[in-house]
Amino acid sequence: MAISNIIGPPVTGDNFYGREAELARAHDFLNTRHSIVLSAPRRIGKSSFAMRLVEDKRKQGWKCVYLDLENVNTEDEFLQSLISEFDKSGIWAKTAKTAGGFISTVLESIKSIGPVKIDYQSNPALQNPYLTLSESIDHSFDTLVVIDELTLFLGVLERSNRPAEDIAYFLNWFRSLRQVTDSRVRWIFCGSIGLHNFTNSRRLSHTINDLAELNFDEMSDQEAFGLVRALAESDGVDMDDEAIRTMLDMLRWNIPYFIQLLFRTIKDNTKVGMPVTASIIQESFNQLVRTEHLNTWSERLGEYNGYEKGARFMLNLLSQSEVGIAKSQMVSAYMKQSGETDQFTADSDVSIILNMLEHDGYIQRRDGKRAFRSPLLKAWWNYKFVE
Repeated sequence: MAISNIIGPPVTGDNFYGREAELARAHDFLNTRHSIVLSAPRRIGKSSFAMRLVEDKRKQGWKCVYLDLENVNTEDEFLQSLISEFDKSGIWAKTAKTAGGFISTVLESIKSIGPVKIDYQSNPALQNPYLTLSESIDHSFDTLVVIDELTLFLGVLERSNRPAEDIAYFLNWFRSLRQVTDSRVRWIFCGSIGLHNFTNSRRLSHTINDLAELNFDEMSDQEAFGLVRALAESDGVDMDDEAIRTMLDMLRWNIPYFIQLLFRTIKDNTKVGMPVTASIIQESFNQLVRTEHLNTWSERLGEYNGYEKGARFMLNLLSQSEVGIAKSQMVSAYMKQSGETDQFTADSDVSIILNMLEHDGYIQRRDGKRAFRSPLLKAWWNYKFVE
């Protein structure tokens, strides 16, 4: 099959590969009126997966909305984006767009040039925009709403000194939309920062406990092998089964982003008409370790809400270990580094940090120890922050 090696942005159509078991499970959740949180490490293809579900549901006659909040920086921008996307998808109740009402007012403001500040005092319909929005959605039609990067947006609000109550309000508001009796609107939440990590660290887990959790992890060995084979055939790269297996054994974590990154580097290092060799694969791996392609794995730690310093310390330790480190050893090292003298507090802090790192795909538990999940990420982290 022909497939393009698109690295970074979400992929759609024929460029989406595999994930048949996960798609079947997600459709089962949605068809039985469950909303979903995609629980998966970063760079594993959550956005592409969600977009594929949107494609599938549109073909089945559903109304669908895909809203990416990554570049939304204010509450006004959030409301404008949400209302604009809802309007395009036609999911308003018949009375929602009454002249002079909240929806119409915001839609008019979107047509303006430049940034818009919504004047909430100018119209009674604007006094409680979230209540008005809740009452404006048509819940009688099969509808899928994907909210991507919600936690990034909540982090923006948090850093702008919005009180914790505002963050809780947003999450509870989304929950209230999901709780409408007999609603046929289903929601999917996904993003590069785990919603579970975000809510757990702020004691807001109750705001998402109604969501079905769809665990979304690495590709199966068969799918990963097929993806490399499809990329090689599409790009005319002479890569036999042994070379593909060597490449995947080197990565050891079958996430599309790492597979596509390494494949592109291998292709760049292979002369036209020549086969891919083990030495080319090793050279390409070593080159990736020295690039900036994995910088987001460092940048996203800034969202760890006070645990960033401890997380970096743990990753520095683990990047220097060949076999992993037991938690008790990490607690001792953490106490020495941080100056924390209370064993209980140190153990609690380390547990929280390790759980966050594990959930986000940095590390895994193996034989009673923690270790980097990806040899590529481990080597890059050591090169970038330790050597």
